[in-house]
Amino acid sequence: MMLIVFEGIDGSGKTTQAELLSRKLGEEGILNVILREPGGTQLGEGVREILLHRSDLKINPTAEFLLFSASRAQLTQDKILSSLNSGKVVIMDRYFYSSIAYQGFGRGIRVSDIKVVNHFATQNVNPDVVFLVNVDLHTALERRSLSGRQADRMENGEAEFFKRVIAGFKYCAKEEPDKFVTVDGTQPVDRLSELIFQNVMNRIKKVNSNAP
Repeated sequence: MMLIVFEGIDGSGKTTQAELLSRKLGEEGILNVILREPGGTQLGEGVREILLHRSDLKINPTAEFLLFSASRAQLTQDKILSSLNSGKVVIMDRYFYSSIAYQGFGRGIRVSDIKVVNHFATQNVNPDVVFLVNVDLHTALERRSLSGRQADRMENGEAEFFKRVIAGFKYCAKEEPDKFVTVDGTQPVDRLSELIFQNVMNRIKKVNSNAP
């Protein structure tokens, strides 16, 4: 029915907003499923453990990107396509834009190569809308510190790395202005959630009104 993606740096609040949207849609009787990257399948959760929690492993950028892509390919085949085909709204906590931002801008892999693999891994399944939850690096780091949660392998990057990642997300938004909706992640959580919900409901109504 509709593929909705949430993107942003760690600590932006995108996961919270994805979960709130899923709950609000459910309250409206709209069937939906929320999926995360990496993860969502048995293979994906195994890859997630390697990529985020195995700090003892030295993973080079190319291997890191291909592991993310393998998880993405399995998720697309096993969950995304079947959910869309059954008429559900699919809400993604990260999608292939994160690879452009983190492995492309962050790690230095050519973005053109990432795009080719992304299309292959996702069977060219593109989102209907991408909500880029935008916060500055200081705010994101402060939120992560206040949460008391131990930083994972990706979150342990240096400040300059995350500045490049932020630039990567801005690049993605500029490349696809009709698809991206950049929202201010420093707004109160409930206010931002309501803005996102109304945006999605308007899109769903438009899709339904155009249906034969």
